Amino acid sequence: MKKPATFARIKALDPKQQIAFNQMLISRMLPNYELYQELTNTGDIKVLHNIHELLWQWLYTAKLKIDQDIQQEKIEVLIPQAQPDDGIGVYAAIDASMALIANLALISDSEFRNKEVTYPSLISQGTIERLLITTAEVEHSQEALAHPHMKWEIETQNEFLDTIEKIKHFSKATCLELKKQALADGVSNLGLEI
Repeated sequence: MKKPATFARIKALDPKQQIAFNQMLISRMLPNYELYQELTNTGDIKVLHNIHELLWQWLYTAKLKIDQDIQQEKIEVLIPQAQPDDGIGVYAAIDASMALIANLALISDSEFRNKEVTYPSLISQGTIERLLITTAEVEHSQEALAHPHMKWEIETQNEFLDTIEKIKHFSKATCLELKKQALADGVSNLGLEI
């Protein structure tokens, strides 16, 4: 039997599973921001890593409260301002920041939750699509879907979903294993070595 599409599988997860899945994706996106920071001497990857870690802790710490507004403000001031002639690095850094904001928003109930829950997945795929089009490996979105890099991204997301769907309770050890799996390939979603 064929599995449902990636976005349908994400929406079918319980809220903590959705956040954990997105955390895995963000783990693969943050190295793109880190490279942007190294190349431009702007941004602060430590802040993004701290907020990312805070969300992992939220998964396994029952009474942990996160002030979403404060954490979101910390991220927003670090989002690069893109210019028309900017390269893929700027957009990959923006995408990593926006995926983290989207996941942070999921810790509270929202009328938009069902739509927002797929944003990190969509953003990660969009980063790859932009890379493929910018580097002229493909000409448009439909071609990007058939490209081996995009197929790898979708397969990776489905592997993460296979793991997450089996988890009913999140512990510190479980989250450490998820982090390890997220970075097991040793590359970011763009294929940058970690």
